[in-house]
Amino acid sequence: MAEVLQPYPWQAPLWQGLIARHRAGQLPHALLLSGPQGMGKRHFAESLARALLCEQPQEEGSACGQCRACLLMQAGSHPDWLLVEPEEGKQGIGIDQIRALIRFQSLTSQYGKRRVVLLDPAEGINHAAANALLKTLEEPSGETLLMLRSDRPSALLPTVRSRCQQQLFRPLIGLDPASRQWLQQQLGEGVDSQQLDALLLASGGRPLAVLSMVQQEELPLRQRCLEGLAELHAGQASAVAMAAEWEAFELRRILAILYSLLADMIRLQLVPQQDGLANPLLRKHLQALAEKVDLAFLDTLLQRVQARFSLLQGQVKPQVMLEELLLAWQQRRV
Repeated sequence: MAEVLQPYPWQAPLWQGLIARHRAGQLPHALLLSGPQGMGKRHFAESLARALLCEQPQEEGSACGQCRACLLMQAGSHPDWLLVEPEEGKQGIGIDQIRALIRFQSLTSQYGKRRVVLLDPAEGINHAAANALLKTLEEPSGETLLMLRSDRPSALLPTVRSRCQQQLFRPLIGLDPASRQWLQQQLGEGVDSQQLDALLLASGGRPLAVLSMVQQEELPLRQRCLEGLAELHAGQASAVAMAAEWEAFELRRILAILYSLLADMIRLQLVPQQDGLANPLLRKHLQALAEKVDLAFLDTLLQRVQARFSLLQGQVKPQVMLEELLLAWQQRRV
């Protein structure tokens, strides 16, 4: 029996809508699955592909896991399924891959259903390849569904976006019971409901990012970073030594934590009873520290941290960047 892929609980509305359209014969020929990382778009795409190719789909629309099509999908050898992604050692999807896709979708389905193609990531399609894909997106041959997965749909050519029906995977504001239960099962007893809500906020509403944050011990690291800022403010620590300590972690991750802590302190200065903090479990300590720092300085330093994200694409020395930011915090001067 093949693994039965089903959409994640928070994807239920999108899933039900597409399955209903499929059964009514109204499924579009091109879907753009867009939204931030951590929403499970690739999983959704593969679940939908299996469901559409399954010979005996279940009542809710997912694949049966037992038929010939499901077994072939599990083995990665279904003749009506094509996954297009960057080849090993390459950054993007090239024109030769798109030409192969065009040939694939022009053929008749071998098992009499439809052909399903996933391009992942869609923003990895280079300019020439994207232009070659336009006619296929506009006038596909036969029964073919093209799915494009994208974390950054704005990076796609407008002509590509306009030829697809967008399915937006929005970050979650809160957890419905089914999603909460699923996440709690994945996380085990080590994370209680309050911590789960805090992690969801810290992740920007991305459930799969919550799992990653727990694996990387994100909450303890955020607490340690806030304690470090408090120690620097009180003159009880060295900015240079602290930068050397924090260099052990990914620079982007540390910058994101600093940004969230500074943003929360600004929120608490403006509205002390502010809800929706990125770090709700640290509210008490954030409030105490925020009261000791000038609001204008916090805002300026926040902008400085934000500007540093754009430098990550080039050659940067993490310790030097962290020293600069931590010294600015310690001296209350940017």
